[in-house]
Amino acid sequence: MKKFDIQDRVILDEMVDNFVAEMHKSQDEAKLMGQRPIITREYWLQMIKVVQDKIDNLTTQKALRNSNQYRNK
Repeated sequence: MKKFDIQDRVILDEMVDNFVAEMHKSQDEAKLMGQRPIITREYWLQMIKVVQDKIDNLTTQKALRNSNQYRNK
C-alpha cells in the first residue's frame, strides 16, 4: 500500500483542521441556541484523534516530520 507523501499530507492536514474548526463552530452555535448536539464535542475529538492516528500510521516518515513541524495538532 502506498503511504501518504508530503503533498498528500498537506491536503489531509488541511481537511482535518477545517473539520475540527467547523465542529467547534457547530458545537458553540448549538450551545448558544440552547440545543444539545447529537454527537458531543468530546466524542468528535476522540474520533478525530483515532482518524489522525490512522493517517499518521499511513504517512511516510518524511511527510510526518514535515507535518509535525508546520502544524499545530
